[in-house]
Amino acid sequence: MLRLLERKLAFIFGLTILVVFTGMTSLTHAQPLEVSIQNEVDGAGNVQLALTLKNSGSQPIHHLHPMFHFHHSMSRMTKLMRLEPGQSITLENDKHPPVMRVGRYPLTAQVEYWTRPEGGMKQTIIATDSFYFKEPLESQVTGRLESMTGSESSIVKVMLQNHSDSLKNLRMMLLLPPELESNDFSGVMGFTLRGGESKVFDIRIFRRENQREDRFPVHLMIEYGEMLNHYSGEITGVVRFSPDWYSVEYQIPITILAFISLIFLGYYYRINNKN
Repeated sequence: MLRLLERKLAFIFGLTILVVFTGMTSLTHAQPLEVSIQNEVDGAGNVQLALTLKNSGSQPIHHLHPMFHFHHSMSRMTKLMRLEPGQSITLENDKHPPVMRVGRYPLTAQVEYWTRPEGGMKQTIIATDSFYFKEPLESQVTGRLESMTGSESSIVKVMLQNHSDSLKNLRMMLLLPPELESNDFSGVMGFTLRGGESKVFDIRIFRRENQREDRFPVHLMIEYGEMLNHYSGEITGVVRFSPDWYSVEYQIPITILAFISLIFLGYYYRINNKN
């Protein structure tokens, strides 16, 4: 009888874990907005851009604020008040300056929206793309981003390496979602990286007031020019405000799982003591 009861408890406990983790997975993949960039450049360097937004969810989304980042500048596009489920809209942008140097040019689109007309949750999506003018050129500067966790602020460690023999006069721009800010790095930063040289520096990033999320994507855009050529690269990373194993979006499922586990353990030990 006791073994049968233990099996039932184990089955119920396993089923509960499955349900809770299924809910956690659905929370992770609940992004309804799809964002894509289309670009075209002619032989004279004139650039045409378009941004397509599609609501792939089952509920309307509201107050969409799309914007383009290029050449260390930002261009705001037409605000959309509402996007219905299944609805798709393409916005054109003609504000990209003509390009003169041969090479690769990165593009970044950022879209903010709300899940409800009044209130709800504010979401941000960042989409990246690039285009070539005349021919592709590979950047000789590479790097990576690492995040060191903090409760009020987080440190992003930037590591850059110049793989060529010549010096590079770099221009960099850090793209952060609107929920984040940095006093160390705002606007455009520039410095010289000599041939074969590497450089490491830290950027302290803060969450804005009343922000509870603990994972945010960041993009570091790097560009430099040599003669009539233009080189660019993009380094992506994630800013964390909690350890790797924890995320605020899992707080409710983990709390429920812990509570149910305590109930089952208490019930199990109670039965064992009676027997």
